Amino acid sequence: MVDVDPGTGVVKVRRFVAVDDCGVRINPMIVEGQIHRGLADGLGMALMQAITFDADGNCLGGSFMDYLLPTSVECPSWELAETVTPCPHHPIGAKGVGESATVGSPAAVVNAVMDALRPLGVRHADMPLTPANVWSAIQGTPVRTDLA
Repeated sequence: MVDVDPGTGVVKVRRFVAVDDCGVRINPMIVEGQIHRGLADGLGMALMQAITFDADGNCLGGSFMDYLLPTSVECPSWELAETVTPCPHHPIGAKGVGESATVGSPAAVVNAVMDALRPLGVRHADMPLTPANVWSAIQGTPVRTDLA
């Protein structure tokens, strides 16, 4: 669940519910931490992170002043749930957990933003959904006009 300020393009994630199945959880606290990290990583990809280069191919995001990382200020209180389907190929039924939150969360955030922008007639906006990109999409001037 997101709020979008149509005057500034700022996106605020209000609620995020994630359900994960990593099989049998050996250490639930470690699993929860990995899911939190993955969700924050996906939030960063969706809303703030871009790698840009100049005309000579030099990376313009060479520090964390340019390449933003989400902090506790940008992240909501993640709401986690679980299902447990033991892996039949592992002796104790465990599966991997670190990647699932990272893969699904950018799409969830972008879909929530696009749902919020639908009443304004916005059909497309490119990641990262920075305030500038969201504002441009609201104004009818998205970054990629071929997809609008």
